[in-house]
Amino acid sequence: MLTKRKKISKSMSGFFGVYVSGNKFEAQISIGNGKQKSIGSFATVEQATKAYDTEAIRLRKPLSKLNYPEKAPVGYTPMQQPLMATNTVGYRGVYKVEKKFRTQIRIGGKRTSIGSFDTVEEAAIAFDRAVLKANQSTTLLNFPGMVHNLDVEQKRKKRKVRSTTGYRGVSKVPCGRFRASIYDGKQIGIGTFDTALSAALAYDQAAIKRGKKTHTLNFPMDQKEKKEKKKQTNQKKQKKQKKQKEKKEKKEKMEKKTQKKPKKKILTMQEYKEMLQA
Repeated sequence: MLTKRKKISKSMSGFFGVYVSGNKFEAQISIGNGKQKSIGSFATVEQATKAYDTEAIRLRKPLSKLNYPEKAPVGYTPMQQPLMATNTVGYRGVYKVEKKFRTQIRIGGKRTSIGSFDTVEEAAIAFDRAVLKANQSTTLLNFPGMVHNLDVEQKRKKRKVRSTTGYRGVSKVPCGRFRASIYDGKQIGIGTFDTALSAALAYDQAAIKRGKKTHTLNFPMDQKEKKEKKKQTNQKKQKKQKKQKEKKEKKEKMEKKTQKKPKKKILTMQEYKEMLQA
């Protein structure tokens, strides 16, 4: 049996699961729980790498762990990596904080925060997109069968969030005043106000400064205002068209007045006599 080696991505031979032993090449593979399975001893490195890949495919190892991933069978599906025992939400890279679900991913040994989401499914999808963008193994995906368009931003579910005061980000304090606060990675206090309306307006100002979407405001431009604005634009357009028509008609009328009347033909004496005889 080979002595236990330090775990690295590839062995000293430059291939996964292949080690040089004298003038031979030993192939072995991890089968979990820190255990290694010996595959055999081979005369050439090519024989050893192919034997390793055959066993790796049988165990449904990730493509990133194969020496020749391009030679994997058509439709090959690696086994999804199991979740950690400490995972309580049921999705990789997702954990719950109060009423939100946060997502993070490890890239290059460093944990990177992806964001906070209203639902666990949204958070799990965000993790999958981060895995694909970082070109990590597909065995890490929560939804391996889902197709993602990484050029398009992930759509989040919109839901109405209203406090007991009827305004977003506004709560009533025991003294009877109204407190405004906003969440931006952490809860940030804006101030206390005499009325809920003042607090709601202060919240909107803070949200606008932080680049929040208009649908998250307490007083976004509603449909009625949009229709009124469109109506005013149409009225201005119609008024302009009417003015142009009146100007055109006035011009045509002036041109008709300025046109010279045709002169009456003066008859000769002979023509006059012929006209009387007729």
